[in-house]
Amino acid sequence: MFKNNTPLFRQSVALAWPVSLQNMLVTILSMIDILMVGHLGNIAVAAVGLSNRIQFVVLIIISGIAAAVGVLASQYFGAKKPNRIGPIIIMGSISAILLLIPIVILNFLYADTVIALATQDKQVQELSTHYLWIVLPSLLFIAITINLENGLRAIGQVRLPLKISFLAIIFNILLNYWLIHGGLGIAPLGVAGAAWATVISRFLQMSLMVLFSQKYTRSIFTFRDAFAKLNKSSEWTKLVKLMLPMMLSFGVWSLGTLGYQLIYSKIGTEELAVMSLLAPVEGLLISIFFGFASASTIIVGRQLGNNNFDQAYDIAKQFVLYASVAALILGSIFILIKPLIFLPFSNLPADTLSLASSVFLVIVLGCCLKVFNMTTAVGVLRAGGDNRWCLVTDLIGMWTIGIPLTILAAFYFKWPLFWVVFTAYSEELCKAFLFHHRLKSKRWMRNLTHD
Repeated sequence: MFKNNTPLFRQSVALAWPVSLQNMLVTILSMIDILMVGHLGNIAVAAVGLSNRIQFVVLIIISGIAAAVGVLASQYFGAKKPNRIGPIIIMGSISAILLLIPIVILNFLYADTVIALATQDKQVQELSTHYLWIVLPSLLFIAITINLENGLRAIGQVRLPLKISFLAIIFNILLNYWLIHGGLGIAPLGVAGAAWATVISRFLQMSLMVLFSQKYTRSIFTFRDAFAKLNKSSEWTKLVKLMLPMMLSFGVWSLGTLGYQLIYSKIGTEELAVMSLLAPVEGLLISIFFGFASASTIIVGRQLGNNNFDQAYDIAKQFVLYASVAALILGSIFILIKPLIFLPFSNLPADTLSLASSVFLVIVLGCCLKVFNMTTAVGVLRAGGDNRWCLVTDLIGMWTIGIPLTILAAFYFKWPLFWVVFTAYSEELCKAFLFHHRLKSKRWMRNLTHD
């Protein structure tokens, strides 16, 4: 992958595949959640899909904090200052928890109001509201988990998060089956059972991460020493300056994905069910390349932290090129095996499956653009702390191009769902042009480790 640099290629793969596999497992779990409630009909599928999209908005915002932790940790590791990584992880976790507490409270007060904006179907509203009441507080567990994961990945420890995630996912699947269908003295809980399974599994994942992570970091830093350094104002300032635009950018993007979901839900319950069904499929395809975007952040960040700017630029270009080509090839393979992918959803209504089959083509082929944008923005530009540019690009692409055009396609022209989804990809095309221009300008290349 990297010209005349086989060790760097091996390092990239070693960092990338566990992260990609972990994200694939999480995405597959989302597919299993949809599958397990699929026998309850379109209403259950739509309710879980809509709730997960709302939850996803909050999760992505706190992921912006964890991403900032990962960027700083990577540059500190490259600058040979590993003792600065522990405090950053703890600061990120504290920041995420403080952000989540009021959101969790508001969720109990206004979840039904938010759901009502998305759909007029009373059954979907009721199921979605109860699902959110149960599952959203568990993001407090995720806040700690993802900051630990990003800190560990920055120092090259990518297998521990994968192993723990795998155990949590297996546990989640077993709990899903038991709590949704009932048994052993438990009455069938349906959609609520899927929510409780998620909460318990996330608590288990957080507990294992906290328990075992210090084993892999003790030779580099200890969390006991890290707590002692939390009062260093310069570290807080550096983290806040990096994470605020990143949180805003992630938030703008995640709210936009919710905006698209609201558009689909307003078209009809069947259309919402179709997009809820396909979201994990798209997520699976993108998650395969998420590891390489994460690896590019780590490797490019290390080079920037060590002031190797020319090498950082060469590595960045090759990450973006090869990830995009590979996404196009894999998308074509997905089209060839479409019957196999849709096999688990055969219990859904025939009309729903037919509509999903046509939209599937747009999503799979459009994934190439999404992977290009993800690798360039999430992987490369943010490795140099270029978060303001990413924020502006997301605002332009999503909120001035993609969403307005999709609203016109859905409600003014009243196009079928296939063409509405096709129109939504105007956002990705606009962002690809802007991200490519920024990458070539080299203005994103900065060393963030200087005090």
